[in-house]
Amino acid sequence: MDFELTQEQIMFRDMAHKFAEQEMLPYIKEYEREERYLGEVVEKVKPTGLMGAPLPEKYGGLGVDRVTLAIILEELCWASYSITHNFLGGPVLPGTIILNAGNEEQRQRWLPAMCKGELSFCGAAVEPNAGSDASNIETTAVKSGNKWIINGTKLFICDGGKADIALVLAQTDRSKRAKGLGIFAVERGTPGFSSKDLVGKLCWRAGNLADLRFSDCEVPEENVLGEVGKGLRNMFYGIDLARLMVVMGSVGMSRSCLESVIKYAKERKQFGKPIGSFQLIQGVVADIASAIDAVRLQGYRLAWLMDKKAPHVLESSIAKYQAMKLVKWVTSEALRVFGAYGLMDEYPVEHHHRDALTTNIMGGTPEMHALTIGRQLLEIDAMSG
Repeated sequence: MDFELTQEQIMFRDMAHKFAEQEMLPYIKEYEREERYLGEVVEKVKPTGLMGAPLPEKYGGLGVDRVTLAIILEELCWASYSITHNFLGGPVLPGTIILNAGNEEQRQRWLPAMCKGELSFCGAAVEPNAGSDASNIETTAVKSGNKWIINGTKLFICDGGKADIALVLAQTDRSKRAKGLGIFAVERGTPGFSSKDLVGKLCWRAGNLADLRFSDCEVPEENVLGEVGKGLRNMFYGIDLARLMVVMGSVGMSRSCLESVIKYAKERKQFGKPIGSFQLIQGVVADIASAIDAVRLQGYRLAWLMDKKAPHVLESSIAKYQAMKLVKWVTSEALRVFGAYGLMDEYPVEHHHRDALTTNIMGGTPEMHALTIGRQLLEIDAMSG
């Protein structure tokens, strides 16, 4: 592995950081306070092409490799993880599902429009009784002629209230459990499809979360993504890349907090000198910097394995497991250094601390990843009966 960035990667890094600094940072406080979806940033990102970063040039994307994507994600999430998800969450998760599970007609129909920002997508899997246990999906899809009838409810769907099309994981045969699942593209405006935005959120305040409901919702056969019965496997195409986004998003948020801590520790004076001169503060800075560097390298390794199309189940879980712990710990430590000032949105540690909570949920909980790591190393499935 070459640790030196290419000129192209440096260009994308600088472009992403400039966009984050100029088009995201100035609006975060206002939109976090008002709990508003930052739709304007989606319009501003369109000319940059960053929306299509994860997708091939053939379909209007930038076609960057996964390592370059990791670099871009860190820089954007340095400003805000939830706002980055507003315009990259669709291409990362639903876009990757369409690319890998869809047929060519579906790719041509949806991916170019996604890259241009003309169509937005969300992935809809989570339900009241199905989170980590996707085999317990209760939303049903029943074949009727050349259509499928969808009934059920999805909860806490990122961008669910804004997306033009939802990729819905539904059960076609309960007796088959996970092997009965399929993915169905449900277009907004379809009779029987409705959404309700969630308000009063502790985190994700500048992003959209919604509950989706389907009541005798008719979906044409051409909107079935991939083979029915392989829906869970196909959904994991997107979840796999979404985990890289969580890893590098955690690094970006943590780095922002470290930079804020360093600046504050140089300026804040107690007992007649900057608090940065105190040994305990320097120890905190050293611990944070070292931990960030370690998880960043884990993220790069994961991205590198993805580019090689090499197996990476273990490396993915290790990286996400450590990233979740990293960003939760770093944001807490940053708040400790800032004291009461850290509780105010004058400083970025406040909104990063809240968005850090989402990393423990998106793409698998810490417990599920711990079990995956254990299963991979011990070759014993703790979930087996």
